[in-house]
Amino acid sequence: MRDRSTYTGLPKNEIDWFPKIDKKKCRPDECGFICVKFCPFGVFSHNGNGFVDVLKPYECNVGDESCRFQCPYDAISFPKREELKEMLRKVRTKYEKKEG
Repeated sequence: MRDRSTYTGLPKNEIDWFPKIDKKKCRPDECGFICVKFCPFGVFSHNGNGFVDVLKPYECNVGDESCRFQCPYDAISFPKREELKEMLRKVRTKYEKKEG
């Protein structure tokens, strides 16, 4: 199994790219927990609270929003692409300074 702890050599736990669930829109009892079933990395969970939770945020593939399109109620959101670019820029700069 490949190492999922980094993204392009950067530690994923320093890149805040992961889904957020809008509890007002989330209706897992109606969709059958489609996002939980769709995600092969265990990012989502249903802990019996009537909603889907983001259980393992840093297991999400950086830049991948495919689960968002699976949700029939538009309850899943991600940071904007510009926010992702800025996150990556900051983390890269941090590690470039450490190496240099």
